[in-house]
Amino acid sequence: MSEHIERMKAEHADLNEKIIALNQFIYSNPIFKTLDNMERARMISQSGCMEAYLGILGSRIWAAT
Repeated sequence: MSEHIERMKAEHADLNEKIIALNQFIYSNPIFKTLDNMERARMISQSGCMEAYLGILGSRIWAAT
């Protein structure tokens, strides 16, 4: 398999782990509730953007293989 596809797959896996960790913090860590509203909103927005990026990266991997 091409080196650039392998890099995309590695990035996809790494990003997925980061999304899982962020979402665990948002939905399971009581510290999240102590943050101010704007910071909570930014973190939720960040998670959504990361998930969108993960989907696009997955599409690129699918198209390349």
